[in-house]
Amino acid sequence: MPRLLPRRITVVVTPTPALDAAASRAALLTAATRVCGVAPGSLRLRHDHLGRPLLSGLGEGLWVSLSHGRGLAALALSDVGPVGVDVEVPRRVAAEQLAARWFPAAEAAWVRARPEAERDLAFFWLWTHKEAMGKAYGTGLDSGGLERPGPLPPRWPPAPGRRLRPLPAPGAPPHAGTEPPVRHSVTAPHAWHSVTAPFAGPGGVLAVAALGPRARGAAVDVRLCPAPLRRPEHLTSRREATT
Repeated sequence: MPRLLPRRITVVVTPTPALDAAASRAALLTAATRVCGVAPGSLRLRHDHLGRPLLSGLGEGLWVSLSHGRGLAALALSDVGPVGVDVEVPRRVAAEQLAARWFPAAEAAWVRARPEAERDLAFFWLWTHKEAMGKAYGTGLDSGGLERPGPLPPRWPPAPGRRLRPLPAPGAPPHAGTEPPVRHSVTAPHAWHSVTAPFAGPGGVLAVAALGPRARGAAVDVRLCPAPLRRPEHLTSRREATT
């Protein structure tokens, strides 16, 4: 049986080569088989007609999300509700200008208020949360996804988040959040979404979001899987292999 604990989101993270989507998926599936304790090759990843990822080989009742950035890829498995994950490796960008263009005014001001050396990380903190929320809702960043409020950390640099923190959905009524869980329907209305960032630093930013009341307070279990060692190829001597 898969080694996945109930009422939590398991996130498999592994290094990947640059932005190669096919290589990222292959690396994620290899890592996921080790994490879940299933036979190599038993997991299959495909997409439905709306482009949402589907994973076979772990039975029914799991929501799935995946992300690949510049050198990191992540696969989220959830039994608590529709899930979204996004991972980015921070890099030099025009953080202040991009935030002013794409984010609400308060968030753009927050990015601008960070020390200059930290603005790129602050921009990617918000960007990954918005991407993760958009994937959980099944809309991506369309339909005003960039305007969806992102969580501003109470202190900076942010502390790692190990549990999902609930946030009311934009425009939710005061009594929202009491709806019953809806299985396997990312298009169903949700009054709450829950978010966290298990890590955020120069090496990578990971954000997770999930929908529905069962996601509130759920644990996030991050499994960092190093890339498998590869034997040197096209080496003609022992000296070549050690230099």
